[in-house]
Amino acid sequence: MHEFSFAYDIFKVAESTALKYNATKITEVLLEIGELTLIVPELLKRSFEMATKGSIAEGAKLNIKMLPGKIKCRECDKVSEVSITKEAQLTGLQLFQCSHCGSNNTEIVEGKKANVKNIKIQE
Repeated sequence: MHEFSFAYDIFKVAESTALKYNATKITEVLLEIGELTLIVPELLKRSFEMATKGSIAEGAKLNIKMLPGKIKCRECDKVSEVSITKEAQLTGLQLFQCSHCGSNNTEIVEGKKANVKNIKIQE
C-alpha cells in the first residue's frame, strides 16, 4: 500500500506551506492525480486521515481530482486519452494502444504525476 507514504508526503507539503504563512489549521487540500499512478483515491483519503492525526491538518478534507492518462503514438504521432483496465489495477501492467491507428508503439505523456493544487488554511 503505497498510498500511506504518498499521503504522508502530501501532508508534509501542505504543512510546510501552511507554516510558511503562519497558519494554525489546514482545512482542505486539493490534489490532482494522474490515473496512471495507480493510486486508489479512497485508500489515499483514509491514509491522509491517519497521516495528519494530531497535526494542524487533522480533520482537513482531501479533495482528489483524477486526471486521465495520455499516450503519444510513435507511429502516427497523435495523442490518445487512456484509462487503466481493472486487470492493470491489480498487476500494474498494461500496454496502451493508439486510438487513431491501433499501434502499441506508444509512450505515456501524461497521467503518472500528482500535484498539490491548492491548500486552504486558517491563520
